[in-house]
Amino acid sequence: MALIQVDTSKCDKDGICVAVCPLHILALDPDTGPIVQKGMAQHCIACGHCVAACPHGALDNVRNPLAQHAPLPDYPVIDAETAQRFLRSRRSIRCYREETVARELLENLLQIIRYAPSGHNSQGLACVVVGGPDRLRQLCDVVVKWMRGVITAQPELANTLHLPAIVSAYENGADYILRGAPHVIFTTADKSSRTAPATTFLALEYLELYATSLGLGTCWGGYVMVCASQSPALASLLHLPDDRTITGAMMVGYPKYVYHRLPERNPLPITWVS
Repeated sequence: MALIQVDTSKCDKDGICVAVCPLHILALDPDTGPIVQKGMAQHCIACGHCVAACPHGALDNVRNPLAQHAPLPDYPVIDAETAQRFLRSRRSIRCYREETVARELLENLLQIIRYAPSGHNSQGLACVVVGGPDRLRQLCDVVVKWMRGVITAQPELANTLHLPAIVSAYENGADYILRGAPHVIFTTADKSSRTAPATTFLALEYLELYATSLGLGTCWGGYVMVCASQSPALASLLHLPDDRTITGAMMVGYPKYVYHRLPERNPLPITWVS
């Protein structure tokens, strides 16, 4: 089947679909409209730009069909002041209410990951959601065991990361690893994926910004992520296949407190080159 189909009764040959194709797969025939350049169909990354950008709905792409596109009558742009306030109000939540988040709401939250940017539209992420006191305790135990190993083998690094204090606190009943969050979301990717790190950071940034609109709070699981990069025990705990690796970890739950002010940050050094 051909990569694209064009409804010639709707196409006005404006060339928009050709212009937005990231890999220049399409060309504009002045008589028939958009065509696939010879030998280029195999390079389509199924991003859907060509279909989404056509104002007339004249183009279909078998790798990202028109029928699966949601209509967008008005581009949802918020004013600059509101956008800045929203972004500045994002907080890393380290105090959570004890209640768990319903699976349906977590499912809603996770779906936003599918729409985050990824290199060459590679996507490729999967998620593992850990919840429940016993499972979370097991997770913490794995991280603490790794921390003890670092304290013994690399004491200078351990002190830099405050690991002795974290372990001591944990032994006395204080959780500074997961911060009492009722859920931890792990992203995983194929071990051979070169785009996975960037894809993960973009996807989890989408997730943490979207979470606020659902009344949820998040925090990057820094200690968990470092542990995952150095110890196979976490992947084993999550029962990951041998070809998958943990690429990110984020705590999620209902925030216990509300913030009433926007903290300031250091001035941004800017260099202009022209």
